[in-house]
Amino acid sequence: MKRRVFLISLIISLNFTFSCYVFAFDKNLLSNLLANELKKSPIATEVLIGQIKFIGYEPKEKCIPENLKIREIKRPSSVEFTFKCGSSHYRAVSNYEVLTKVYVNQIPLKKGEIITEEKIMEIKYPLSKLPTGAITDKDLILGKVVKKTLVKGLIIKEDYLYSDIPVKKGSIVNVIVDTGQVMIVTEGVLKVDATVGEKVRVQCLATGKEIAGKLIEKDKVRVSL
Repeated sequence: MKRRVFLISLIISLNFTFSCYVFAFDKNLLSNLLANELKKSPIATEVLIGQIKFIGYEPKEKCIPENLKIREIKRPSSVEFTFKCGSSHYRAVSNYEVLTKVYVNQIPLKKGEIITEEKIMEIKYPLSKLPTGAITDKDLILGKVVKKTLVKGLIIKEDYLYSDIPVKKGSIVNVIVDTGQVMIVTEGVLKVDATVGEKVRVQCLATGKEIAGKLIEKDKVRVSL
């Protein structure tokens, strides 16, 4: 008898839980509706909706939200809006994140490797959390040479890439030593990969000494003393 009562109670409880789930208000529908409305505004073309909080009361049963209207966009990341659900009108606020496109490497990349289309992937990323130097234009990535080895899945940043095809370590260059009173030209060997405009270290062939300078052309390093 006790077992039968227990089973009946369990069935009633499960039915009640199922009913609450089926007829509960779906915030995902409201989030999608709000995101689409925000895309029509000047703030962004892509947004990620965060937590929604109702002002006053919230829908208690399953209904389809419609007629959503934005009352106020509170920069940088909050919006107040109204909508209709069933026969009632509601008011709510939500935070949001503006998304921007960035690119990550789909495979590990080695130093000196040239980036091609199949090696990177576009993702959407919160603008407020975007790392300094992250590249949002794919054309500024394709064809560039990697400065250092990159593990899989990194957001591609400017300082990960050479701005031009680098002059390789070990290349023979003319070393122009300018003392202010006299100029000496000799030959040296680059000790690092570098592009024009970067600071470099070069080993003079005549003396064997390493000195610091600036790569002013693909085959010239200027040293100021």
